[in-house]
Parts: sequence; structure tokens; C-alpha cells
Amino acid sequence: MDYYSERLKQELENIMEFWRRYAISGERFASQVSNEGKFSFSEPLGSLYVSRILYGSSAAARTFPKTYYHQIAELAYRTLRNQLSNPNGGYYWAADENGGVIHDPKHISFVQAFALYGLSEYYALTGESQVKREIYHQIDCIENRIKNVSDNSYLDGYDEEWNPLGEQSRSLGTHIHLLEAFTKFTEVTGDVIYRRNIENLLHILITRFISLQHGEIYHEFGADWERRPNENWAGHNFEVAWIVYKAARLTEKADLVTEAEKILITLCEKAIDLGFDQQYGGIINRFLQGEAITTNKEWWPQAEAVIACMYSYHVSHNKKFLSYAIRILEYIDNTFADHTYGEWFETVSREGMPLPEGMKLHLWKSMYHNVRYCIETINQLEALFVKAL
Repeated sequence: MDYYSERLKQELENIMEFWRRYAISGERFASQVSNEGKFSFSEPLGSLYVSRILYGSSAAARTFPKTYYHQIAELAYRTLRNQLSNPNGGYYWAADENGGVIHDPKHISFVQAFALYGLSEYYALTGESQVKREIYHQIDCIENRIKNVSDNSYLDGYDEEWNPLGEQSRSLGTHIHLLEAFTKFTEVTGDVIYRRNIENLLHILITRFISLQHGEIYHEFGADWERRPNENWAGHNFEVAWIVYKAARLTEKADLVTEAEKILITLCEKAIDLGFDQQYGGIINRFLQGEAITTNKEWWPQAEAVIACMYSYHVSHNKKFLSYAIRILEYIDNTFADHTYGEWFETVSREGMPLPEGMKLHLWKSMYHNVRYCIETINQLEALFVKAL
């Protein structure tokens, strides 16, 4: 296990080195970077992108106290505050190269979760009181702007001043990443004031978004909780499974932990059955009625699969989960990790060839899934090593 842990530490360093070399110029982040490191500042700079940089660089700096990791985190923090802060509360979706605001009503609530997540990780790194104050302001925005007081769910569909737009919806993305953000906040601050929010989000996810019977995660509901058309994404099965389990443990409620363990094992097993490519390896992500929509493979479901399988092994002691975790880890290293330039390819063919039109970094691909994968998996492998002593 120590062998894999050392490999993951090296992979994390390779990812961070790519960012240092190709994604930063002075006080600016490139908004898009190609597979070969060609960068652009002309694409929109998103709060999602920057919040994930804030999380990833802060988490990396906490794992390896390297000066330039800390410097990237500081730059991300300044960028989020100075370029993307919304005076009406929270953060804008994105800004163009001239500083003009770009709005996305469907995802504006979703991005508030990632801002909270990134700020919480940055607070864990710095301990600065100003950052903690901003975290509380961000929570106030989330609770007062997007929360539906009638059922404690969180709504999507607002304008830049947080006025509702048309028929609103409820999304998996907003709820699961708010759960992750509140969990992170509670972990790094020790404050239990928002533990009730964690329990509430767990209840909504378990009763509304997760179907153990069908091994499926529902992605979107309408204003009256009517289910919208759905694709079954193996990657979200893995990701939801371990985030729910990790959050439930933080509640210290035995019944919730037991239920979360069942969700973890069931969703992980069904996602493996659905998405693991027995011929070429790796995870095929998107399915409709059991048939693959595309056999191309994206970077992020691979990362989520390893984390979920490691947690499933920790809970069940079933070695098949450890076996799949190692197989997918090796697949990532052999297929997605770019050992020439660094970082990960965005998409590969079923046979494992990177698609030429893919980008290493863009608004939706930032310092999140792969950095979190390295750190979560290192921690789990080291825990197994200690347990074996």
C-alpha cells in the first residue's frame, strides 16, 4: 500500500506542476489550457473554476507544505473575492475577459456550494479570521437566498440579484455539493452549528435523489418534485455514495451511518456492474436504460470510482472493492495521467486514446476531482497501512 501512496503523492506533484507552468501568468489564471500547455485568457473565468482551484491548491498545500502551492491558493482567494464576488451575496457564475458578468441561472446555486467548499479548505490552510467571516457570509447567502423554507431543499433558477426566474428546479449537483461543503466546513472549523444542515441534506438526498432499487441517482426535479428525464451516470453513483457516507459519519448518528454504509456498498457495486469496462478497463459513465450513451471515458468518474471503492473496502472488508480500486488507479495512471506535460486528459476513447479536442483545463475542469482523488486515496491507503501494523 505504501507503494501506491508514494505514486499518488508523485501524481499530485505532477498535477500541481502543470498548473504552475501553464495555468498562471503573473496575477492571472488562464481560463483554458490545451493538452500541450497552450493557454488562453479569453474564455470566461468562472467561480466554479476558481473555487475548485482554491480548494485544490489549499488541500495540496496542507498535504505538502510547498510555498508555491500556498501562493496558488492565495491567488485563487484574491481572484474569487476581487473579480467574482456578487454585491447581492455569493459569487457570480463567471466573468468575461473584460470583467463583464456572465450569468447562468441553472447553475448559480450549484456554484455557491463550491465557493463554500473552497473557502473552507482555504481556512483550514490559513486559519485567518477574515476567511472565516467570509465563510459565514457565504452560508448566510446560501441559507437566505436559495433555500426553500417549505421543505428545506435548495432551489436553482435565479437572476443576478437572487430573484426567482420562471419555474425553478432542484438539482443533484446543488444538494450533493452543499452536503460536501457543509461537511468540509464542520471538519475544518470544529463548529457543529450546521450539523443540522448536514442531516437535512442527507435526508433529502436519501429520500429523493438516491434509488437503491434501481442503482440510480436522479439528477433533477421540478418545482413540485416531479422527476425530470434522467441518465444514469456511474460516476455520480460513485461520488454520491462516498460523499453521503463521509457526511453521515460526521453526524455521529448510528442510524444514519448504518444507512449510509448500505448506500455506499450498494451504489458502488451497481456502478461497477454498470460502468466498469471489463475489456479495456476504466469506467464508462453515461447510460440510458442500461445502454451506454457513449463509450468514451471521462476523467472524473475514474477518480470517484477509486475513492468509493476504497471506502467500500474500508466498510465491508470485501477485497473485490480493493481490487477494483487498484485496477482503476492503474488505469488512470496508464491512460488519463499525462506523464509528458502533467495533469489529466479530459476524455479518452474506449480503447484509451486521448481525444484531440479535449482540454486539460477549462471552466468545468479544474483543480478538484483529481487532486481530491490523490488526497483521499493517500489518506485511505495510509490508514490501511497503519491498521495492518
